[in-house]
Amino acid sequence: MSLNLHGKTQIILYVRDMAKEVRFYRDVLGLAIRYPQGLEDYSEEMWVEFALDELSLALHGGATSEPDNLHEVVFWVGDVFNARKMIISAGIPMGEIRDLEDGAPIAEGLDPDGHRFAIRS
Repeated sequence: MSLNLHGKTQIILYVRDMAKEVRFYRDVLGLAIRYPQGLEDYSEEMWVEFALDELSLALHGGATSEPDNLHEVVFWVGDVFNARKMIISAGIPMGEIRDLEDGAPIAEGLDPDGHRFAIRS
């Protein structure tokens, strides 16, 4: 049986501090905001969506607890070493770079709200 999925996927992160999360994903990781665009202050927004090719990453406001550590969003980058340095210079702690089973380098961290993320190539 096939669900006949259309290739578009959305990941939703429930967040406590929308302004900090938007700054991280927009200003540190460089993701483009799909909705709502052009705001100076996102702190009162309940839904902010970023565009990533066939994927959208959405932040849903109103979370009241810290996220668990059972999920991780992985971003593919051209150069893990330079990307890690850039993220650390923005004040986001990152773990050391390690090699995955296929030999690709990966580094993991937590976004400002505590969601696990990784960069790999």
